[in-house]
Parts: sequence; C-alpha cells; structure tokens
Amino acid sequence: MQTQAENPRIQEVIAEAQARIVAVYPEAKFQLRMGEEPVGIYLDVYTNADDGFCVLELVSDWLVELSVEEGLDVHVVPLPLASLSRV
Repeated sequence: MQTQAENPRIQEVIAEAQARIVAVYPEAKFQLRMGEEPVGIYLDVYTNADDGFCVLELVSDWLVELSVEEGLDVHVVPLPLASLSRV
C-alpha cells in the first residue's frame, strides 16, 4: 500500500512548495515527516528568515486551497536554519 508521502500528487505539491520557498530563501533546507496533530505531511523548512510567517506567506493560501479542494494535507513548519545543526 502506498503511503501518503509516496503519493505522486503529494510529491508534486512538496516539490512546488520547496521551489516557491527556495526562490525567496535560496539557503533553505527541508526535512519531511509525518505528523499527527493534525494528521498529514509536515515539511520542516529551515531558513535565515527573521520571521517564520514570511516563509508561510509564500505557500499558506495555496496549501489551504489544496487541502479544501483536493484533501491534501501538507503543512509547512518554518524553523531557523541555525536549529538544523541541533537536529
């Protein structure tokens, strides 16, 4: 059985989210994980952004639209790049 992360449409959404973020934050690093609160795919995004909401603004409306229209639950979690070395 195919996991949600292996779904081709989810892979397209993840790639598009990463492209939108890298276009503004070229230093961005990504980690993908499954989450439970709420259930879905979580894309942790590590950047040097001063405000994580700036990262979210790049994809949030689009991801909400995908959730409502297609039932795709992909969540972006902005995190400071400096915290990546502690993961």
